[in-house]
Amino acid sequence: MSHVSKVFPLDNEKQVEVKVVKNRFDFEIDEMLAITQEENSEFPFIPVSPCLGYSRGLYPEHPLLIGLLLGFLYHESLTGETDERIHSIAKAINSKTRGKMIQALNIIEANKLGHYPPTRFIGLSERAVNLGQSIFSLFEDEVMFLASTRDKIISHPPLLDHKDIVDPLERLFFYTKDKDFFDNDERIAIIDNHLLNGNSVLNLIKKIYDKYPERETFTVLTPIDLRSSSVKESFSSLEKSLNIKINIISLMTFDVEVQEIEHATEELIQNEFLENQHQETKVQYHSFRNVINDHFIVKAQNMLRDGTIHDNPYFISTGRFTLNGKEQQTSEALFQRMGELLNDLLDDSPKLVIGVGEFLYAPLQIARYLPGKDVYVQGTTRFNFDSSTLKHSNKKISFMSPLERTITHYLYNLDIDQYEEIIVFVERLRHKTEIDDLVQQLKILGAKSILVIEMTSISFNEDRY
Repeated sequence: MSHVSKVFPLDNEKQVEVKVVKNRFDFEIDEMLAITQEENSEFPFIPVSPCLGYSRGLYPEHPLLIGLLLGFLYHESLTGETDERIHSIAKAINSKTRGKMIQALNIIEANKLGHYPPTRFIGLSERAVNLGQSIFSLFEDEVMFLASTRDKIISHPPLLDHKDIVDPLERLFFYTKDKDFFDNDERIAIIDNHLLNGNSVLNLIKKIYDKYPERETFTVLTPIDLRSSSVKESFSSLEKSLNIKINIISLMTFDVEVQEIEHATEELIQNEFLENQHQETKVQYHSFRNVINDHFIVKAQNMLRDGTIHDNPYFISTGRFTLNGKEQQTSEALFQRMGELLNDLLDDSPKLVIGVGEFLYAPLQIARYLPGKDVYVQGTTRFNFDSSTLKHSNKKISFMSPLERTITHYLYNLDIDQYEEIIVFVERLRHKTEIDDLVQQLKILGAKSILVIEMTSISFNEDRY
């Protein structure tokens, strides 16, 4: 395949040129990669994978298929055999047609895969958690999935923690109800939303190896591999120093070069906040706690940034505290039931489903069963992109996180009067007021109704306007 290149502007002095090195499924660059910039960031640019659903709304099947495609590539690397469904998935993604995506997803779910020894899948960072769970969901038998979290859960000592290079003030924690998660001969697969400097992945591998030095092989799964020669050398150096093997599997691989430019460019778009217009929007609140088996709830204490301690119920179907193959199958049936129950509260009009923070995989699955063809899902993010090369609308809103009010979250690529119904999923809430800031911001979009769904603790029965 001949090399395809694209230039992304950064500012009036620099630009990023990317050259496609590998693109087995002929994905469009803009569908897999956008370049964003964050004010006061130590990095010249931040890559975003639009196919994951954190920078724009997608059909719920789209990011799920991205994960499943990576899962098939992983299976191919283990067995040397290519599953013919790989090509159906890629065609469905490239079609951008929801009907074809639904058909491909149904075919996969009718016949999942197994492998031995089974793998321990690890989702690294918010944007990789839903991706990792999608990959993990392809496999049956004794596979297990563990999602990272930024929550500091003081009632449960972490199995692992490591500093997140992207945000030096934060750590990612890994909690598990299975203390022997790594104490076995099973494979380890780490999922990240992209590979650029690779520091988070390298740090995690070192952390695992320090505690479990018998581990010999690690696989890293990611949609886009943007590593430079020097970063690849860092991976090779770690392999040699620890006497391990690190396998990288990606959907697209790029060579990346930051270049000086002589003339200003107008291609970089400034992200702007939507204006606060008064809209008549009905707001309803609902809880699914009554349909969740107690086995899927972990009661724990977490400490906020200000030192406040709260008792919180966590939903293990997120992958926190580990999830095995049988629990995943139960979770998938539960997600379908939740979607069907919501049919009584919704109609066929265009709708946006929002997953708050680390909570996106469950909303993606539930959204598949909501009424109407125009159903889009999007996750919130902590990143404040002031400019980007996203080929969509660049309007955004910001709000205080309902889980930790000192943290600001953002939603991007929004348009007024685009959706009639908005459904917000949040894993847990202590009080309705904790999500008021997001609800008020969403009213700007002009939807006729907003439905807030809480999963683990409080029943919402009253309407508010």
